[in-house]
Amino acid sequence: MIANAILATLAYYDGFDYPLSSFELYRYCINPKRLDANTKVLNQISLEDIIKSLDVLVKKGLIVEEGGFYCLKEREGLSTSRIEREKISAQKWRKCLRLGYWLQITPWVRGMFISGSLAMGTVSNNSDFDILVLVEPRRLYITRLFLLGSASLIGARRTKFEAIAPDKFCFNHYLTTDSLQITHESLYNAETYSHLFPIDVSQEMIGKFFAENIWINKFVYNFKPIRETIRRTIKPNHFFKGVAKFIETIFNNRLGDVLERQAKEYQHKRIMQNPLTNASGGRIIYTDKELEFHPQSFEKVILGKYNDKIRQLGISMNTEPDSGLRS
Repeated sequence: MIANAILATLAYYDGFDYPLSSFELYRYCINPKRLDANTKVLNQISLEDIIKSLDVLVKKGLIVEEGGFYCLKEREGLSTSRIEREKISAQKWRKCLRLGYWLQITPWVRGMFISGSLAMGTVSNNSDFDILVLVEPRRLYITRLFLLGSASLIGARRTKFEAIAPDKFCFNHYLTTDSLQITHESLYNAETYSHLFPIDVSQEMIGKFFAENIWINKFVYNFKPIRETIRRTIKPNHFFKGVAKFIETIFNNRLGDVLERQAKEYQHKRIMQNPLTNASGGRIIYTDKELEFHPQSFEKVILGKYNDKIRQLGISMNTEPDSGLRS
């Protein structure tokens, strides 16, 4: 049971050409019930259980260990590319936090998480900075304009005209704090959100967000946010946060309601006019509670590779569906 879960997890990350350490296999282990619904799962799968199973799988020649990282057999060499990625990642983290420092001036932002390749460590030199933003209710659309404006002023905003935008912010997901549950469940989204890195959000909001998204554990068995290990955060600037609060005070009234309505109408018009909004293979959401901009998701590709691989390995005939992307 644990051995198959390990193989499935390695098969999933193989789609990213990314080997895992024993602790990462423990933390991001695919729930064994995804492979067989009749599996009797232990109360917990411990790190010791993972390490013991890894030793057995290595001895059987089903997986390979290189420099403390594990991958499927015949995938040797991935540890070298991972080390190179970690060097790139370290540089990008420094730049991301340095640029993110200036975003604290944006009003109504209640939290920001790094997502995507930077959070997962699967970066390349061309990677941008994917951001999940938590926003005060009833100020979603005006906050987006402020945030895009702030990023533009520092030259760090990815626009729709840029197919590749290294080291620029891509604000591709917004949730209001009264509606934090992500309803599009899938293995891909569970693994993605289990890697979220809070860079400017309170411990209380972190707990609230993950409590609303407990469904992640249906896919990622051992997942829980490890708050005490969070090291990469934006250095607080009390002056910037004070300016943000001042702007909120000015517009937390009927004038702010009018501006929010106008900002919503303007953005809805632009979103509906964008050809990518209705293109297949992605998802665009624009409601009063959520904005999501993934017009061309990598999800189908990754899950397709994963489904093929677990069949080849003979560990499951189950198919993991996508999260409801446009067909």
